[in-house]
Amino acid sequence: MRKIGFSPYKKRTKEVLPKTYKVGEREQQRKMFFTLINDSLPKEARISLKNTQLFQHDLLTIFTDKVQSFFQLYRLRPERSQSVRRIYTQESQLFDQFFKQCHDAKAQFMTKSLFFDQEFKMQERYKHPAAELIRQFFNGKDVEMMLDLDSLFRQTVYRRIKKEAGKRVTLDTPYIHIDQHGTRTRLHPRWKHVDPKDLGKRDGDIGEGFTQLKEEEIDQCYLVYPKTDTFKRHITVEDGTSERLKMIPYSFTFCNREGR
Repeated sequence: MRKIGFSPYKKRTKEVLPKTYKVGEREQQRKMFFTLINDSLPKEARISLKNTQLFQHDLLTIFTDKVQSFFQLYRLRPERSQSVRRIYTQESQLFDQFFKQCHDAKAQFMTKSLFFDQEFKMQERYKHPAAELIRQFFNGKDVEMMLDLDSLFRQTVYRRIKKEAGKRVTLDTPYIHIDQHGTRTRLHPRWKHVDPKDLGKRDGDIGEGFTQLKEEEIDQCYLVYPKTDTFKRHITVEDGTSERLKMIPYSFTFCNREGR
C-alpha cells in the first residue's frame, strides 16, 4: 500500500509526494497532492490552487499557514467590539495544543497555554473549520499526514467522471460502477506502474478482471492506472475467449491547469 503526505524525520519534515506523467516538478507534485485531498477538507479549509507561489513551500508549512489564516495576526490594534456569536470551547483547547507544538513565533503568540499537554485527547469532531483542518494532520501530540494513495486515486477518478442524464455513477470501494444504457462498466483504479512491454507484472490484476467479467454482473471491466511516459494509450487484453478488458492510463495533467 503506497502512502503520500508528510511525517517527522530527524527534526525535520519528510514529504512523500505523488509522481506521474508530466507532474515531475516538486511544486507541481505539491499542487497535485492538494488537488487530490481538497474535497476531503471542509470547504472553508481547502487550499487554493490559484496561488502557485504557495507550492514553493513544504506541505506542513502550507497547512500551518492555512490554519493561521483564520486568525487576525496582522491586526496591530483591537477591532471594534462585537457581540459574541459562538464560543468554541473544545476548539480553543485544540488550537492551544497545536500552536504549542508548532514552535514558530506566530503560533506561540496565539497560544495561552504554558505547557504542552501530554494528556490531551482529540475530539471526534469540531465545529470550527480551522480545527477540522488541524485534525487532518495533528493527533494532539504529533504532526503527520500519510494517506493511502489508492484511495485518493479512486476518489479522484470518481469525482471527475462526467455526470450525464441517464448515467448512474456509484463508488463501491474498491470499484467505481457506471450504469448507462443497460450496460454496467466497472472501473478499478490502482496506483501501480504499467509497462506495456511487460504486462506480466500485472497478471494478477488482469486475471482478477477476467474472473469478475465471467462471474459477476458486469459487462465491461476497465483497469485504471496512472499515465506514464511509456503507458499513454489504452491496452485491450483478451483471454482467448470472447472476453476482453481494457487497461486505461489516467492523466493528472489537469492538476497543472486547475486554479489558473
